[in-house]
Amino acid sequence: MARWGLVVGSLALVAPPAARGQACVEPHYRWSEKIDTALQTRPAKPVDIATILTAWAPVSLTSRDTCAPREGREDSVFALVGWVRRVRLQESDGDWHVELTAAPATPVDSCIIVEIPAERYGAIYRGARAALASLVDTTRLGPRGDLRPPVRVRFTGAAFFDGFHQRAAPGGTLHADQHGRCNSSLRALWELHPVYGVTAPG
Repeated sequence: MARWGLVVGSLALVAPPAARGQACVEPHYRWSEKIDTALQTRPAKPVDIATILTAWAPVSLTSRDTCAPREGREDSVFALVGWVRRVRLQESDGDWHVELTAAPATPVDSCIIVEIPAERYGAIYRGARAALASLVDTTRLGPRGDLRPPVRVRFTGAAFFDGFHQRAAPGGTLHADQHGRCNSSLRALWELHPVYGVTAPG
């Protein structure tokens, strides 16, 4: 009997993770974090695009971290003013994808992305979308969502590092890839996601 108990105990130790408990299942990368409204009441800290692109260090998250919780800077809310250069309204996950630059003539690839989840995830997102539509004529976007002329807008939302787009080159060097047009560096993978508020800059 003691020998049988030892065998059972040994099997438990080597059982695969799936046997010990269900793995996290998300419909999209870190989806629970992207649509979470829990941070909306936190005070927003001002930040600018230049600071994000030069001073916010990338983190180690990659496409394998589908269920990673928020940590560090991602637990904070920021207010960011930028020039809207592209708005994509038909993303596969239902988000409104917005690309911002620091100035109206800044090269479009020196951008930061902010995302507004679908209205079904919270009334706050319905309000944010309505506010953006009141500032940006979303009926006059180009075929790829380009906005001409750009419009200056303030977005308030939670910081989010989109590690899904952190890829390794053949030599092993990490780089940003297929993150809209915002692939200038790994720091460009920082977003405001979700966006809780949209206003005209003061």
